[in-house]
Amino acid sequence: MENALLCLLCLLGSGLILLGAPEPAPELRPGQSREETELVETLQEVLDELEPPALEKRLSWVPWCQPREPCAVRRGARIGKLCSCPRGTSCNLFILKCS
Repeated sequence: MENALLCLLCLLGSGLILLGAPEPAPELRPGQSREETELVETLQEVLDELEPPALEKRLSWVPWCQPREPCAVRRGARIGKLCSCPRGTSCNLFILKCS
């Protein structure tokens, strides 16, 4: 039963995503029941929770550095990237700074 409900929510949610930008929940129209309105509101809450993470939270996103600021850190034989150097500069892996 839970799987069927979850599949129904996913199907309805994907249909709402395909429609474009979400609109505010409409007021109760003459032909619309209270259950339909509550279902639309519940689906909107589920879709809001499923939004992709913000740019800062993405694992592949690296903040920008200032010139002559440390851009990497050495951890044994590996080098970890701390930030991206601005245009015209690159991360010097010998001194680990933007230059």
